[in-house]
Amino acid sequence: MGLLLIIHLIAAACVLAYRRRLGRAAWLIALAGPLAALVWAVLRARDIIDGDPYIQVIEWVPNLDLSLRFQVDGYGLLFLIVVAFAAVPIFLFARRYFSTEPRVATFAATMTLFGGAMIGLVASDHLLSVFVFWELTTITSYLLIGFDDHKASARSAALHAAIVTGAGGLAMLGGFVLLAEVSGSYLISEIVAAPPGASPSVTVAWLLILVGAATKSAQVPFHAWLPGAMAAPTPASAFLHSATMVKAGIFLVGRLAPAAVASTDWWQPTIIVIGFATMALGGWRALRQYDLKLLLAYGTVSQLGFIFLLTGAGTPKLLFGGLALLAAHALFKAALFLLVGAIDHEAETRDIRRLSGLRNSMPGVFWTALAAAISMAAVPLTVGFAAKEAAFDALVDYSTPAILIAAAASILTVAYTGRFLIGAFGRHEPGQEPAGSSASTPRNWMLWGPLLLTAVAGVLGVFPGLLFPLVDAAVAAVTGISKAGKLVLWPGWVAALAWSSASLAIGLLLAWQPTPLRTAADALGRLTSRLPTAEGTFRKAIPALLTFADRSSGVLQNGSLPAYLSIILAVAIAAPTLAIVADMPDLSGPARGTLLEWAVGLLIAGFAISLVFVRRRFAVVILLGGVGYGVAGLYAVLGGPDLSLTQLLVETLAIALFAFALRHLPATFAKPITARLPRLVVALSVGVFIFVGGLIANSVRSGSTVSEIYLAESLPEAAGGNVVNVILVDFRAFDTLGEITVLVAAALGVAGLIVPILRGRRAAR
Repeated sequence: MGLLLIIHLIAAACVLAYRRRLGRAAWLIALAGPLAALVWAVLRARDIIDGDPYIQVIEWVPNLDLSLRFQVDGYGLLFLIVVAFAAVPIFLFARRYFSTEPRVATFAATMTLFGGAMIGLVASDHLLSVFVFWELTTITSYLLIGFDDHKASARSAALHAAIVTGAGGLAMLGGFVLLAEVSGSYLISEIVAAPPGASPSVTVAWLLILVGAATKSAQVPFHAWLPGAMAAPTPASAFLHSATMVKAGIFLVGRLAPAAVASTDWWQPTIIVIGFATMALGGWRALRQYDLKLLLAYGTVSQLGFIFLLTGAGTPKLLFGGLALLAAHALFKAALFLLVGAIDHEAETRDIRRLSGLRNSMPGVFWTALAAAISMAAVPLTVGFAAKEAAFDALVDYSTPAILIAAAASILTVAYTGRFLIGAFGRHEPGQEPAGSSASTPRNWMLWGPLLLTAVAGVLGVFPGLLFPLVDAAVAAVTGISKAGKLVLWPGWVAALAWSSASLAIGLLLAWQPTPLRTAADALGRLTSRLPTAEGTFRKAIPALLTFADRSSGVLQNGSLPAYLSIILAVAIAAPTLAIVADMPDLSGPARGTLLEWAVGLLIAGFAISLVFVRRRFAVVILLGGVGYGVAGLYAVLGGPDLSLTQLLVETLAIALFAFALRHLPATFAKPITARLPRLVVALSVGVFIFVGGLIANSVRSGSTVSEIYLAESLPEAAGGNVVNVILVDFRAFDTLGEITVLVAAALGVAGLIVPILRGRRAAR
């Protein structure tokens, strides 16, 4: 598996290195990565399907127990094949879709890196490596969506996708860390095998993971980035937004669903609500689109919602239907996106209000699109039909409301499929010269990719048993149950067939006679016109976020060193204080310290508090010196004369330096004493925190102190009778070296500030 990732990386590097020479040949080199992954999957498929997963461990940071652990079982194999196989026809399509400019080679390299990141994602068993590959897909998708960077729409769409999916990825990372710490393992296989028990931390972890998965798979309310991402070139839309990237969230929820269901009571109903809401909204919005690409995009949102709820519900039968539908969706939707690219390339428009007569001018595109579209509509003898029957069969057994909602969403699917076919290939608006009437028949290269995808979909539709072992192995790898569902050419006269037949018939009727649907859509549009939309909310949220960032930066980053120190100290003590308050140990032990020690301590505290109420700078220096000398006296009382002497010398030097500095400063402080009160609060809080922390550390100590170890090992380990010297030069030699380095750096910094000033004064003289 590591070799496959290296092949992707080398292919991308070669394309980038020779981008000016390769031209369209860059796509053939980029194709090396997906082809290698596909060959690897085919060669290992039999063993993996038989229950022998491929496992590879590459040590990354052994001290942190962090490694690249790849585990390709039946579940990972299904996603790996989907990613690798979808890339082949898409890359071949892109070879002729683009011109020969050098930037296209950069696009090809980015597509290759994205494919490698997806393969690493679906094969990873370590949560942190999943996050790494997850973020790589976010970065590469940002570059692909914003490829036409001269267009404002492309830049905006790329930013939208990056912000939403990136924020979801960060939330997911928090969930991963919480889940791993609670369960005691970062390996997905171990977490699924032994799910953690219910607790507030587990609830928060699963919620954060669900947010990350929902953002990546474009679920409500995070769906708006996917239609916007249609600003990307057609190959990117076909690869990222139909077959691969949007499936990452589905991969994650399907993999973790059994553990989540075992740990929580809310996971399953939440997944179902989100999925059904996404189905309904996506299907409804698809019916109102005039752009073919946007129509398919909202259709993708709708079908992703269906797959999301099936795979994330956590039951074997629903998972079976969801995975079968996932494979079918990757085939027909990628083909449809490529065909829309061919239409746009030849007719120079995707607006169904301007397209007409493409059935005659582009017969190859028409018949290929028809084959893919009827699979999307789940017409019998297609892979979409077999997969949807498996899903409906599972929903019938699950609950009646679930099958009712799914059937309603399927009606919308059939309706927008009809809208796609009629809008693209039908004749309309005879009074206007349509753009598509003069479109030329696309070259054969435009049909190779879609034909390959639809051909495979057609074979699987007639022989769905070919897909069954792969889906069954995937379900068994996650749930441990095989033969949870079935993929058949004809399911028989069962309830699922009745539901799918009814939804197909009603959907065809609405597609043929869309007037009632348009009337309902207009009425609903008027009712919901004042409600906020996901797109509008995002457009308003970004300026508000930027304004907040600007204002908060103006307050926090104001150039004041005392303000910076106060913020740092406040943040440093806030979290530990909450932990201490939540679990306060017993501090009722006997009071320690002699009368002399307490007297010296109170004297130091008096000097420190007096600093706040003094306005003359010289008096402040004297009081600071009193604090330092008091600390030296405390060292002497506690039996550390060497430390006391060091403190005296350092404090004397500091007072002398302060006295020299006072010559160039005003005699008094400009700000009133009241301005120092917030700093006093921070200082007292830090002091109390350190004091209480010391008491807690002393009360909960169960082993030997470090001082005892130093005293015992000083002579035998370092041959030194003076334990202080041994600590400085032996036991903590690197600490001493670091301190010296800091002092040297500080000295150089001070010199860098002072020397130019002195040179300026000499020049002035």
